[in-house]
Amino acid sequence: MSTRNKILAGMIVIFFVCLVVWVVKTTPSAPPPQEKIDPPTVMEYEGNTIIEEKDGVIFWELTCNKMLVDTITQNMELIGVKGKFYQHDEKDTVWNLTAAHGVYYQNDKMVFVEGDVVITNSEEAELHGDKLEWFSEEEKLIATGNVKVKNSDGAKLAADKADWFVKEEKVTASGNVKISREDMRGYGDFAIAYENFKKFGLMGHAKVLNGVSEDDDIFAQ
Repeated sequence: MSTRNKILAGMIVIFFVCLVVWVVKTTPSAPPPQEKIDPPTVMEYEGNTIIEEKDGVIFWELTCNKMLVDTITQNMELIGVKGKFYQHDEKDTVWNLTAAHGVYYQNDKMVFVEGDVVITNSEEAELHGDKLEWFSEEEKLIATGNVKVKNSDGAKLAADKADWFVKEEKVTASGNVKISREDMRGYGDFAIAYENFKKFGLMGHAKVLNGVSEDDDIFAQ
């Protein structure tokens, strides 16, 4: 090989090596992995209202100071609860609810409230309890813990737990049951009552006293 050809071959080799080095140096490096950011599972709202209705008829509505919505289950935590329950009876009775805290379970259509639970209506009927559950499908109300009920005619009931079946106009109560109506007092472990306690039955250590003074107020105990 002539000297000229050797020089040319060398230049070609040098050019190829430089080209390879340039390609390696200029090839972009892989971008750093991006940190995955999951969307929030709880959304917070200030002041909101939820309504339960069927065929255009409203059964209840709840407002609150703050609402926390689980974006996965759609359950709603309620802080500072106020609500209205519409009975749709002959008088179209409206019950007003207040409670410190509550949860609305979307799938079960169930409302749970607790903390200073008070329910009243315009006819001076009222219900107090530590906790309350409302089952929309069954139209059933369950109150537990220091339950006290007062009807518009003055009849009263106290118990550890009370179940109110709206359609049947029936109330069952259990645990330290006391019923007060005019000068009558009834005591037992379990009670079932109809027509605002005009008809009731007591079971378990049951006794009924008549002629009791009005000062014996079960709401004050």
